[in-house]
Amino acid sequence: MLNYLSAELWRMTRRRAACTGWGIYLCLAFLSGLTLRGTSPWECVLAFRNFMLIGLYVAMPLAGWAGGGLDRAGGLTNEVSFGLPRTRIYLGKLSAALLAGTALFLLTTAAFFLGALSPEAVLDAGGEDRALAGFALLYAMFQSLPRYVGAVSLAYFLLFTIRPAGVGTVLYYLYITVGEVTLAAVRVMGMGAVGELLNRLAEAVRPFLLSNAYFVFSQENTPPTLENSWLTGALWLLLTTVPGLLLFRRREIR
Repeated sequence: MLNYLSAELWRMTRRRAACTGWGIYLCLAFLSGLTLRGTSPWECVLAFRNFMLIGLYVAMPLAGWAGGGLDRAGGLTNEVSFGLPRTRIYLGKLSAALLAGTALFLLTTAAFFLGALSPEAVLDAGGEDRALAGFALLYAMFQSLPRYVGAVSLAYFLLFTIRPAGVGTVLYYLYITVGEVTLAAVRVMGMGAVGELLNRLAEAVRPFLLSNAYFVFSQENTPPTLENSWLTGALWLLLTTVPGLLLFRRREIR
């Protein structure tokens, strides 16, 4: 498995177009931070917390980078014909996406604050303010990381199991931009028992929405705890990986 994972990571770095795209993305993160140049560390952290929503939208190109269009190029056919277990293929590419995504997350953070923080602003801030900003940043990062894991797992599942791959991309962005907002904010009225059942189901899934840490839909909505975020990430990883493996095992590879 480790050999397959290292091979997948090496292959990802050979895709020059993708690497160039991620380089441009990091430059944009740096430029976004540069607009805050001279502000206090605390203000930079608050701005970055809002910026972190973009991670849910980056999940799909990250999953595509790991997949690499192998199905269209016949790569999956070669790997299956060579005798590689399908479980190793699915989990290996998913693990490569998650490892690359973690590295990208850390690089995004570094690029943003490299642009946002000036030495003068850091030195002018008191020690207590710097410590508070640092704690808030770490908290936000540990809160978002498992949600990114869940988002990448969902994107990878859709991209890997739905043909053509473009349909999976459309479904992912529809869910992130419309589906989660609907589940979080809409309440069914005037449908009697059916409406009440739908409302109860929506209330049950709301704590585990991927975007729950970034949007506030009502005064009753409170930021999720770290425990909730890690449970959310674990649930999304489990609920997408298990059916993804089952479908891939039954899938005919041509």
